[in-house]
Amino acid sequence: MRANGLALGGNLENAVVFEGDQVLSPGGLRYGDEPVRHKMLDAMGDLALAGGPILGRYTGIRAGHALTNRLLRAMFARPQAFRMVDCGAQTGCKLPGVGVRRSDIPAFS
Repeated sequence: MRANGLALGGNLENAVVFEGDQVLSPGGLRYGDEPVRHKMLDAMGDLALAGGPILGRYTGIRAGHALTNRLLRAMFARPQAFRMVDCGAQTGCKLPGVGVRRSDIPAFS
């Protein structure tokens, strides 16, 4: 990855590194589904670049940053593929993260 200009700040202490099925990072995985959690968080962050919450369904298969970027570009290139709507209080209160405070999130050292 480094040869391709990626993961320049990554090391075994701040990333989960695999070699085949073996986890090379000290301590292993924090959660059994940690790679899935990471992919989901990446997708949520990438989709947030749409400029507002997406009220819809997203399914990514072997997706990553580049593929999600291509999805958003294709969607915005076709105005008939989406519509912007104002979220009223009834819809807004159902959006992910509503009501979460910083103190609700555990600190990691």
